[in-house]
Amino acid sequence: MLTALSVSFLAVLRIVLICLAGTWLVRRGIIDRAFCRSLSRLILHLMLPCLLIAKLSASAEWSNLVRWALLPISALLYVAFGFGVGALVVWVTRPPPSLRRLVTAASAFGNSGYIPYPLVTALAATAPWLAGDPGAGDRGVAYISVYLLCMSPCLWGIGYPYLAHQPLRALRREHFLSPPIIAALIGVGLGVVPWLHGLFVAPGAPLRVLIDAAGVIGEGVIPCALLVLGANLSETPADSGDLPVRAYLGLACGRLLLMPALGVVYVLALRRWGLLPSDPMFALVLLVESAVPAATNLMVMCQVHGRNETAMAWVLVVNNLLAIATLSLWGGVFLWLLSRLA
Repeated sequence: MLTALSVSFLAVLRIVLICLAGTWLVRRGIIDRAFCRSLSRLILHLMLPCLLIAKLSASAEWSNLVRWALLPISALLYVAFGFGVGALVVWVTRPPPSLRRLVTAASAFGNSGYIPYPLVTALAATAPWLAGDPGAGDRGVAYISVYLLCMSPCLWGIGYPYLAHQPLRALRREHFLSPPIIAALIGVGLGVVPWLHGLFVAPGAPLRVLIDAAGVIGEGVIPCALLVLGANLSETPADSGDLPVRAYLGLACGRLLLMPALGVVYVLALRRWGLLPSDPMFALVLLVESAVPAATNLMVMCQVHGRNETAMAWVLVVNNLLAIATLSLWGGVFLWLLSRLA
């Protein structure tokens, strides 16, 4: 257990150090908010799509699609679990009525991409029982990408109108067909369609150089995304908003403690029912996705709606600071659990 905790701590520490570099760059005036916005757009429209195409095209096969179907289903179930946890947090902490949806949404939607990507790859690279599996990290990235095929539409299709008290028809098409989702579908298509696989993906394929170039571009996603996250979290709001301290703490307990506990129960139930694939990286991704802090895109939604920006900013600051400890702890628990189940 101590070995699992130390491996998890070092993996989380790697993420924290990169985020701190982003904070330092902002505090020294080397980068500013405009640069972070531009870098975020670069990640969204180029770097992340390239990563998804490169990883999914190499991993997707027809035989995998049935097993992978559990990932988007799990994303939908996690959102449902999160809404239940959010309702419990609201009932216990009694935030102002105008902020109850904010608390519920922050419980339901986690940072399902930019934290799981580096954390899962770091755990795969350092866990002793995965030392003989060099492809574990790439499979983890592929699983996270498929998970996001459902989580991203849920975030924008449910979270966006929920925070704005708007009907679903207020959404625009780009909220569902974002560049990463389109890229993930392309990557799956390149992997499972034989003639496309032979043209782009197979060793010696005529257009293999395009996939290789996409892989090189995609390698920059994780450090750049963590730098942006650290830069955004460095700008602490001057006031605490209208949300009481008990609500911030209750939300952190719900998102960072109760949700991972539900994730463990869920994964154990899948294994008991014979629904969990044998690849330990599959279970690790499901477990990590349950333990991440609130989604940073919720702040974008609050800014678009012009309401509760300060409260949401503090929710993200508190969640991410406490997640340093909780992710280290839960990561160790996850690795220990999977080593026992292996």
